[in-house]
Amino acid sequence: MINVIRRLYLNVRYIFFKTILPFPKIYSNVETLEKLISSNVSMARFGDGEFHMINQTENLGFQTVDDQLSQRLREILGSDTEGCLICVPYGLRSVQHLNPRGRFFWKQFIVFHYRKYIPYFNFAKPYYDACVTRPYIDWLDKSKSANFFEQLKQLWQGRRILLVEGQMSRLGVGNDLFGNATVVDRIITLSQNAFSVYDRLLAETIRFAANYDLVLVALGPTATVLAYDLSLAGIQALDIGHVDIEYEWFLKKATQKIAIEGKYVNEVAGETAELTSDDQRYKQQIISEIFTS
Repeated sequence: MINVIRRLYLNVRYIFFKTILPFPKIYSNVETLEKLISSNVSMARFGDGEFHMINQTENLGFQTVDDQLSQRLREILGSDTEGCLICVPYGLRSVQHLNPRGRFFWKQFIVFHYRKYIPYFNFAKPYYDACVTRPYIDWLDKSKSANFFEQLKQLWQGRRILLVEGQMSRLGVGNDLFGNATVVDRIITLSQNAFSVYDRLLAETIRFAANYDLVLVALGPTATVLAYDLSLAGIQALDIGHVDIEYEWFLKKATQKIAIEGKYVNEVAGETAELTSDDQRYKQQIISEIFTS
């Protein structure tokens, strides 16, 4: 009975806030992917974690509050640059495409948190969908996920890609996500508090980027900033956080978020990544390791 009352309260408040609060225009995940495929733009993504980091309301499991990081995220969210798509979750605009778990999450976010971040949006411009890299686990209709992943892979089809990731992420290891790229190399850095080595990470990525066609970044809020700054330097960079784990869940036909052996899954409580396999190919792809500033 208590849960029924809570959900009724949430739904009423959600409808109220959706009526009275301003929300930005957000292109769908399909429109976002079409834009990425048809152009050489970069992409910086905001999820709930990046929003919470803006106002320094809480530490994330992989990033503690940092004043400079918060300032950069506020700057990027309100920016208006043609070279980098600024992406926020489409769930802010509509939850109809989500399953009950996803709907509850974004309704709760809008009711209890969204108002704090309204001052940082640029309502004069459209945003794109941050969940373009999350086309599976929270979707109500999963029948289009396979096709969507195939289209995502077009972004690196026949290209030389440089992955910038945390040491426990291991994107594409054990699956064929990047099997259509001609070259896959990696810069490995801290899985936690990666922003503490940001200056060196940015400089090192720029140094190597000339040898690649595309930079892919998965580093939580640090990826948002890094992809944006790389775009300013004329380097195409995509913040693709969660895409590998979503792909793993898709391949396993998972119906809920589960741990993936050998990979860090921050959204699965109590699970840690155990790097059990000795993958020589993965080790050979590492061209730089950055663990100190």
